[in-house]
Amino acid sequence: MLSESAKQQIQELVMKYPHPRSAVMPALYIAQEQYGWLPKNAIDEVAAELGLTSTEVGSVASFYTMYHLKPVGQHVIDFCTDLPCALRGADAAFERLCDKLGLEHGEETTSDNVITLRHAPCLGGCDKAPVLLLDNNAQYESMTDEKLDALIAKLRTT
Repeated sequence: MLSESAKQQIQELVMKYPHPRSAVMPALYIAQEQYGWLPKNAIDEVAAELGLTSTEVGSVASFYTMYHLKPVGQHVIDFCTDLPCALRGADAAFERLCDKLGLEHGEETTSDNVITLRHAPCLGGCDKAPVLLLDNNAQYESMTDEKLDALIAKLRTT
């Protein structure tokens, strides 16, 4: 259940926009921060707070990859494997990262629930590939094996 604080934050968002529908994306972030992902009841609660249907809110959550519709690890790595990045070694780097994390195909979470690794569409850093986005807010570029090892070690200690 959404906390009273989360509900208040969502109501404050509604006041900033001309229509509650405009607050869907930031409201989903609030719910996802509380739950760690967006189970159906979180989507239902956001919809109720905004006066929208669950379908309206759920369609936004399911369209954008930054919303997690299933449980994820403490940290989420979105790793770009689009063609321009693949030409600069991203596919091989992704496979090495899967091996280091003990994941078979990516799109999985480590057994300790610390890291979820996902393929990502373009992250806009093709000239600095391989690139990854950590927790929807920090982009890492020119990822060598050494940089990947350091990042993994840092994530496992935080």
